[in-house]
This record gives sequence, structure tokens and C-alpha cells, in this order.
Amino acid sequence: MQTSKTFSIHFWLSAAKKKDDIAPLYARITVNGKRAEISLKRYLSVTYWDPIAKRAKPRTPNATALNAYLDQVYADLLECQKQLLSEFKLVTA
Repeated sequence: MQTSKTFSIHFWLSAAKKKDDIAPLYARITVNGKRAEISLKRYLSVTYWDPIAKRAKPRTPNATALNAYLDQVYADLLECQKQLLSEFKLVTA
């Protein structure tokens, strides 16, 4: 059985793809230094994004719903990793 030594999930705004201060949200999964990026099909103003917390700023429009969505995506990705590990499959980005 091979297992991964590192596994991380980060959320970020793609500043390179922003239009009129609105940028798409992405999830980045890193396993053993190899990355994969997933578009979350959500958009947010760059000014409403907290780069340290990796969440929408709490006092912005729809921040509660967006942050709940990010929490759900995070939980779903962890569940996928857990399922792969329980089936003794290799976890890759």
C-alpha cells in the first residue's frame, strides 16, 4: 500500500483571470508536491477576498453562503481522500 506523505487543500482567487475586479475561485489540491487546480465556478470581487484566511471577508454580500460552500468543498475533498485511503488506493492530485 502506498500512501501520500502530504495532502493539502487551499482556496484562492485567480488574479490573472480577473475582469473588472471580479475573479474566479479555485481549489488547489497538493499531494506530495504535485498540484491540481479545480475551478469552483464561483466568482468574487478581489476586494472581498481575505488572502490570509482564504475565505470571503465576513461583512461582505453573500459571504456566509460562499464560506459555507468552501467548507463543504473542503469536506468533500477530504472525504474523497479518506475513501481512497480506505480502499488502499494511491492518493494523487
